Amino acid sequence: MFSVYLTYAVSIALLISSPGPVIALIISDSKHGWPTGTIYGGAISALLLLSISLMLLSLALAIDENILEWGRVVGGLYLIYLGVSILTSKAYLDKIKSHHNHCFWRTMKVGLSNPKDILFFLAFLPSFIIATESFLQQSVIFLGLWAVIDMAIMLIYARVAQKLLSYDKCRTVLYYLPGVFMSLVGGISCSLGGYQLFLA
Repeated sequence: MFSVYLTYAVSIALLISSPGPVIALIISDSKHGWPTGTIYGGAISALLLLSISLMLLSLALAIDENILEWGRVVGGLYLIYLGVSILTSKAYLDKIKSHHNHCFWRTMKVGLSNPKDILFFLAFLPSFIIATESFLQQSVIFLGLWAVIDMAIMLIYARVAQKLLSYDKCRTVLYYLPGVFMSLVGGISCSLGGYQLFLA
């Protein structure tokens, strides 16, 4: 189990590091002061979406455990698609105007306004869920790891926004590395799910 959680932790660290709307807000807001509200808003919105995804997976497992294997295959294909999309797209950081008033709620709206994040979590999580172990225990650990790593990465982004991301090469690496890792996780997920369905 430790190796599964370690792989999950490394995976989400790379995925969260990929610049997106919330990270862009943090970078923008950190240039004008410490973005406390922005960080909390981003973290809580991600945890809400992750919780919804875990509840949906729990319902699916209660119906049929083979759904998890199908989830691994379909989710793996989706992850490969997302990974390839990142690798073939142009690296960029969206320029988002900073507003200090209501930073928390603004970031919550940005984080929750993309329903595709739930689809991503539904594709990503089955690769790490072990059907024979307690789903509740795994969910708590997944949520805890996400919260700690998400907060840590957002704090790091806020600290180094003006330095590290001012260099094009560093920004490009941070953009494309998650795409490579996402494609690898997707391929492994497809292989494991397909193998278990073949044995069933």
